[in-house]
Amino acid sequence: MRKKIRSIIPLFFLFLIIVGCGSEVDKDDNKDDADYQGAILEVKEKSIIIGEDDIDPEAQYPSYEIVIDDKTKLSGEVEGFNELKKFVKEAEHPIVHLWVIDKGENNDIDNRVASEVIVEKE
Repeated sequence: MRKKIRSIIPLFFLFLIIVGCGSEVDKDDNKDDADYQGAILEVKEKSIIIGEDDIDPEAQYPSYEIVIDDKTKLSGEVEGFNELKKFVKEAEHPIVHLWVIDKGENNDIDNRVASEVIVEKE
């Protein structure tokens, strides 16, 4: 009986290692899982406003202001906030996929602080 248990234990640990290694998912592959997606409507000093770009003049669409801080990871067409400002001026319809974190009461913009932003051309 002890021999069986001794032979099963290494297999159990091997199973745990294999399952644990596959848990890291790249957000580039899961853009549809982003908290917010849309067009960049405006770039402010420390935040961006996103919403719908193609709009019906008779309809109302929500827009969201998202804080970008020094911990926010920017990727895609840009790697930094200064590059983002330049890219938005030059690109016709810049699109973002945003993942946000809750920072409690540390900001006055609905507590929406981006943890990661992927910027693309439409």
